[in-house]
Amino acid sequence: MIKKVIISVIASAIVAAVAWEVVPSLTLSQIQPIASTAATVTGILFGFVMASVILLATAKDNALIRNTQLTGYLPRLVRRLHETMGCLLSVCIIFLASLFIPENAMFSDTGTLSNLKLISIIVEVGVFVLTFSVCMFIIVWREFSKFSANM
Repeated sequence: MIKKVIISVIASAIVAAVAWEVVPSLTLSQIQPIASTAATVTGILFGFVMASVILLATAKDNALIRNTQLTGYLPRLVRRLHETMGCLLSVCIIFLASLFIPENAMFSDTGTLSNLKLISIIVEVGVFVLTFSVCMFIIVWREFSKFSANM
């Protein structure tokens, strides 16, 4: 799992680096629909993961659930589902926050970062977290799908 997380972080950094070529030139009117869509999509994925957790919680009588609780696999799976939910919720919060930042707000008044718009930095962080969250969602969803196929 650690290897997959490291690969996800590297992929997210690459996507964020590529996005940095475009993000600073975007206007607020261009950022708002992108941010709104990203928040909506991650909210939907959050709902899928939450439904998976609820499914596991309601299937306590299933022999597979009982056995995997005893082996410790189920708590690890549920923890990974919760971590994925946290990542997806972070994306929602970041992109929803970007909808309320004025376009002329600057990151810093002085120094080397004085010409960067605050919204550009927040959207760039959002792109990184979005990419990481989608990678984590794919990893955990595959694991959950394999597990639930045996229920």
